[in-house]
Amino acid sequence: MLHYTQSILLIVFCLIGCEETTVETSEMTPEKWKNDIENLISTLEQKHIHPYHSISKDSVQKQVKSLLNDLARLSDDEIFLRLSKIVKSLDDSHTGIWKSSSFYDALPIEFFVFNDHEIRVIRAPKEHPELIGAQLLSIENTPLQQVIKEVSLVAQCTDNWYSESERMVSYLKYSKVLKGLGITKQEDAASFEFLLEDDNRKTVTLHAVPNTNYHLSMTPQMTVESPFSFEKSVIGTPYLWYQPMEELNTAYIYFASYPELLQMRRFAVALSREFMKKGIQNIIIDLRDNGGGNFFIGIELLKSLSFLDQVNWKNGVYAITSRTTYSAGMSNTAQCKELLNAKIVGEPTGSNPNDFQDADGFQLPHSKIWVQYSKRHYQFQDSVSNGILPDVPIQPTWGALKNKVDLDLTWILEDIKQQRKMN
Repeated sequence: MLHYTQSILLIVFCLIGCEETTVETSEMTPEKWKNDIENLISTLEQKHIHPYHSISKDSVQKQVKSLLNDLARLSDDEIFLRLSKIVKSLDDSHTGIWKSSSFYDALPIEFFVFNDHEIRVIRAPKEHPELIGAQLLSIENTPLQQVIKEVSLVAQCTDNWYSESERMVSYLKYSKVLKGLGITKQEDAASFEFLLEDDNRKTVTLHAVPNTNYHLSMTPQMTVESPFSFEKSVIGTPYLWYQPMEELNTAYIYFASYPELLQMRRFAVALSREFMKKGIQNIIIDLRDNGGGNFFIGIELLKSLSFLDQVNWKNGVYAITSRTTYSAGMSNTAQCKELLNAKIVGEPTGSNPNDFQDADGFQLPHSKIWVQYSKRHYQFQDSVSNGILPDVPIQPTWGALKNKVDLDLTWILEDIKQQRKMN
C-alpha cells in the first residue's frame, strides 16, 4: 500500500548518509555562539559549490551582523531559529541546519497541504480521532496564513511550493519551533483550532512527546487501496520491489530508496529475466516516496530496462511522482523521461531539475548543530521549472485520500486499458 507521508528530520539526514549521534553540548554563551556562527559562514563559503547563487553575500552578512548584535538577549532556541532563517535565505535544496534530536520532540499530529488554504490532519492523537480530516485554522490565535509564513522561513532544504509545503507542515509539529517563533507560549504544548468535517470548530491542546513515542501516540497512517503491495511482490526489498499484473502485461516497480550498486545490478538482471518471461509490455515506476540517494545507482536500473525490446516504448512506460520525490528521486525521474520515454504522472517533484545537490556536512564545535551543504550543480532539463512538471498533473485531494483512492494509479491503469483497446 502507498502512504501520503510527511518527511521527518531523519529523511533529510539520510540524504547524506549521516547518522545522528547523541552529543552533550556545553552551556552556550554569546562568545561561543559568535564563534559557531562565524564558523558556519566561513565553512559554507569554503565548501559549498556556490553559496550565494540566490542571494548576495552582503545580504547574508547583514543578517549575520544583526544576529550577532542580538545574541545577548536571545535564548539558544531563538538563536538557532534566527540562524535557520539565514541558512534558509540561501535558497538551496540541500543546504540546511539541524539541532540534536531532543529539540524535535513533537506534538502528536500530522498534516498534509492540499492547497494554500487547505491543511488537513491525516494522523491525529489516539485520544482525538475526530480530528482526522479536520482543517487547521490557527495555532494559539495566530491565523493559519501567518503561521505558514513564519514556519516556512525556518523549514530547511526546500526547492519549490511542493517541498516547501511538505517541509513546512512537518515543522508544525515541533513545539520548540513554534515557541521559538513566538507562535506559542510553551515549549512543550500548543493549542490548535480546527474546522471539523461536520463544520463545527474545535480547539485542542496537544503536548509534545519524545521522538521515540511519536508514531505510537497517533492514529495509523492513512493509506490508499492499490492492487500492488510488497506482500505480493515477486522480487525486491521493502524499498525496491516489483510486482506483475499479468492480465495487463504490466510491471509495477516501487522505487523508494537505493541499495548498493551490486544489489541494484542483481535486482535489474532478475527484473529483466522476469519481464522477458512474462512478456511485460508496460512499466510503472513509482517514485512518489523516493526522497533521494545515489542517482547513478538508479541509472543502473533504467539502463537494464532500456534493453527490453518487447516493452511498449512509445506509450507504455509511466513514472509516478509527488512532492516527496526529491534529490536523486527527482534526478531519476528526469532520466525516466529521457532514457525510457516515460510519461510522468502525479505532482511536480519536490526538487527542481536544474539545481544544487550532492550533499555533505559538518558539525559546529560548540552548539553541535549539524550543517548540510551542496557540493554539485546538476542540470537535468533545458528549461527552468519548479519541479519536474508531469505530463499528466494529478493533485492529491482530501476526498480521494478519505475514500482510499490512488488517483495516480487509477489514471495509469485506465490508460493502459484504453491503449489495449486501441490495439
